[in-house]
Amino acid sequence: MAYKKLYEYLRDDNLYYVPEIFDCMSTKAAEINGFKMVMISSSDFSCAYTGIPDLKLLTVDEYAAMAERITNMTDMPLFIDADEGFGRPLQTFQGCRRLAKAGTQAILVTDLAANGRPGLLPIDEAVYRFQAAKDGMAGTDCLLLARCDHSVDTDFDEFVERCNRYLEVGADIICPLELNRSKIYGSKIAAAKKVAEHVKAPFWYPNMERERAEDIAGLREHGYKFVGVHYAFRAAMLAILDAGRHVFESGTNEYIATAHDHTGYKFHYSPMSAFFRGGEWVNRERQYLSNPDEALAVRLEKHFTGPTDKF
Repeated sequence: MAYKKLYEYLRDDNLYYVPEIFDCMSTKAAEINGFKMVMISSSDFSCAYTGIPDLKLLTVDEYAAMAERITNMTDMPLFIDADEGFGRPLQTFQGCRRLAKAGTQAILVTDLAANGRPGLLPIDEAVYRFQAAKDGMAGTDCLLLARCDHSVDTDFDEFVERCNRYLEVGADIICPLELNRSKIYGSKIAAAKKVAEHVKAPFWYPNMERERAEDIAGLREHGYKFVGVHYAFRAAMLAILDAGRHVFESGTNEYIATAHDHTGYKFHYSPMSAFFRGGEWVNRERQYLSNPDEALAVRLEKHFTGPTDKF
């Protein structure tokens, strides 16, 4: 599938759901499902990659390594949730430069206080952080997704001022995170529309949960371009726990052979078949051997794929 650059998606008239993923496997699944772009979720990535809850211990090196792997395996635009930008503004500059050069097409940075402390940065300090992030992206196509964690229910004027100040220093997209906790406008959707009346920008709608699809679609008229969706990490953990319980209790591996047939997806032997999809690696390695059938990719494809594969 041919993908566009993220800035091209930003200019069209569509709204895009963005799965929040944690590795190459979850990215491949999103690609097969037909999504156009993905985001590395800092919380999901932390748990999956380090086995540690999201305690802000991930380093720029760890993010950059995963970004390089994902952008090497797919042309889908990649967002990264970089939380508080790795420290003081100079560290934000360097971190965003590393991630942009690794192929990331949008980086989310927040206005939260640094080092896991509660509360928000003062506006002027937050502006310095976002300015440093934008400067780090210079010379690339990477976009700045500025997440404003100020309440939309309390001191709405400061919320608006923060968003507008972030836009002034180069933010390309605004994520009003506290829509998730809004109580005074009747619904999260109504709060999102209220924000759009006062801040003129492309928006990221955060953490879709039980909203109706038609209500989400209606937000496109109000400037919302992207919808963050957390499902990959939860779904993976639930499926592994379920299968593992059956194996542990039964002492056999029979359950996994049919347990997910109702989903319409099936692997003849291994999910590796999904990564052979399209023939890229088989066709590539065949070019470099006098006897193409001896290629490792050819032999592995025959072993790991089969007629019952469905995805």
